[in-house]
Amino acid sequence: MRELLDRAAEGAILSYRDLHIILDAVPTPISWATLPDQRIKFMNRSLTRTFGYRAGDLQSIDEWIETLYPRAEDRVAARTYWEELRLTEGVSISEGAAQELEIRCADGSLKTVQHRGIMLHEISVGIATFEDITDRKRAEDALRRIALEDVLTGLPNRRQLQERWLDEMQTADPFRISSLLLIDLDGFKAINDRLGHDAGDAALVAVADRLRESVRAGDFVCRIGGDEFVVLLPGIHAHREVEQVCWRIGASLSAPIHIQGRVVSIGASIGASLYPQDGDNLQELMKRADEAMYRRKADRKGGWEWFRVPYAA
Repeated sequence: MRELLDRAAEGAILSYRDLHIILDAVPTPISWATLPDQRIKFMNRSLTRTFGYRAGDLQSIDEWIETLYPRAEDRVAARTYWEELRLTEGVSISEGAAQELEIRCADGSLKTVQHRGIMLHEISVGIATFEDITDRKRAEDALRRIALEDVLTGLPNRRQLQERWLDEMQTADPFRISSLLLIDLDGFKAINDRLGHDAGDAALVAVADRLRESVRAGDFVCRIGGDEFVVLLPGIHAHREVEQVCWRIGASLSAPIHIQGRVVSIGASIGASLYPQDGDNLQELMKRADEAMYRRKADRKGGWEWFRVPYAA
């Protein structure tokens, strides 16, 4: 194909007929348009089979972008991409870097593609290729979920907590306060022993849902194993924000849970630590929150406790 494009750029092809014949046989979805008038001149058979659009359905690059790209950021990036290719100077052929896009097919379904643009400057033709990577992306997403999500509850797992912490440390204001809550369920073992593991699993799923509903937007909830959960609260402006989240979690988890036609009760003991007061890394904060949580359990189950009472804020 590169040889064909070189010949086209040098004017060796006198009409578009040869270009159409060759591109129509290529198994990769391809379209091309004339620039700068943006008129779409050709879509090969692979493109029509993959996305369902027929020749003549889309008349211009702008119509193509508006129709096929449902994400606003993709539409903006595509217009910039082609304008930069068109304005490239000093070469007969310029090729853009591969882009990952989401495509809306004619039937309304969505596909993920790897898109690349090629500009033939001598004849003012832009060629677009679209490799369908939908299945590959689904497989990658599934593997990521397996690696980073708790299978039972759908919450992030310990590994994803570590990633989130590193992201927070790279982007956060060094003087900003954060908090970590370690949550251990009270009464969970009795549910497993009395009603069985299926009931225990259902209880954990219910707890995960209630934790999601109890935290602030931007807070991070994960399950680190068994009946232990962690909540990371970045960007604390006042310590009472942490206390309010702890109160909501305690109130939510103490409400009855209906499982297998029965009503069960689960409470929670919560330990809270502060960054950077109680530690400057995730492991230290978890250790401090764990100490506070077990101190709370020893005194009386339920409720929450600071590792170290913070200064008033």
